[in-house]
Amino acid sequence: MKKLSLTSLSLTLFVISIFILTLLLAQDILIPFAVSVFFTYLLYPLTEAMERRGVHRIIAILLVIILALTILGGAALFLSLEISNTNINLADLKRQVNGKADMFQDFMELQLGVDTSTMDLYLGKITDSFFSSWQSMAGSVFTATTTTLFQLGLLPVYIFFLLFYRTKTAYFIFRLVGRKNKQKALNILREVSTVTTQYMGGLLIVVLILAILNSTGLLIIGIPHAMVFGVIAAVLNLIPYIGTFIGGLIPILFALFTMQEPLEPMIKIFALFAVIQFLENNLITPNIVGSNIKINPLAIIISLLTANLIWGVAGMLIAVPCLAILKIIMRNIDQLEPFAYLISDRGTSKYEVSLKRIWKRIKKKHT
Repeated sequence: MKKLSLTSLSLTLFVISIFILTLLLAQDILIPFAVSVFFTYLLYPLTEAMERRGVHRIIAILLVIILALTILGGAALFLSLEISNTNINLADLKRQVNGKADMFQDFMELQLGVDTSTMDLYLGKITDSFFSSWQSMAGSVFTATTTTLFQLGLLPVYIFFLLFYRTKTAYFIFRLVGRKNKQKALNILREVSTVTTQYMGGLLIVVLILAILNSTGLLIIGIPHAMVFGVIAAVLNLIPYIGTFIGGLIPILFALFTMQEPLEPMIKIFALFAVIQFLENNLITPNIVGSNIKINPLAIIISLLTANLIWGVAGMLIAVPCLAILKIIMRNIDQLEPFAYLISDRGTSKYEVSLKRIWKRIKKKHT
């Protein structure tokens, strides 16, 4: 039994290694394919509704894809125009950053008596490194854009064929698992379709709401280019935990380095994003996206870090829905059910801190 167990473990590790290697080597093809899978789930309900009304499948798919491209293209064009109007002079910004750094060093030296000679050297190196990397990144925009355009061009092609061959794909899976496991495979496919469709649709609505809230709040505070920062923060919110932090940090740093008296705007921006994040976690997302993806934070963080190592930002964007699909599959397979329980949020409810639990304890003390 031990030899068999070791052989199985070695084979499993070998298969996982080959799978990860394939993901790395073929990422230019697989990333747009993986993203298109989730867009397919998003567009599937509309396509199916049109087919039920008698529209031919090919025509229905083409109409839905054209509609989606029109909406996304319009949004991208509007955002690109806003970004093009965002005139940020890097040389001027670098002077302002150096000025802020000098003020900070003067404060440390005069008020606290700290020797800032070494600090000045390191701050200068950090500033030069940051702006040189920013300029080199701007210089390589054409190459990155070419690759991105190629991948974006593959998306509608993938989506068309995924929607067109969806029935054929289901029958392929049924033949693969055999008649004995056909019902279980059907249950998995239905659950994956329901959860992913609701998640993707809800996520789109949440991003739209957050973009409006972020932009309006930054506009009221008086931050320049409020709409650009608001939309970027809303899109970054697609990356759990990390995205929210980065989305709020960008306008804070902008206020710090471009405003004469940045303290008050920075505090207001921090308070704004704290309130919006509270509303998003406790009101917006639970009511729109729902609680279908019940995964514990540790599993999400590990999946985000792993996805970032393999596919970068694109991997982080699709890590959570992929983990949710994996959990559904594992929960319906007896041998893998313990792993589904491990990454789920079950088993820790009595240790959780929530508003409902706090409210219950307050009511209990007063009765």
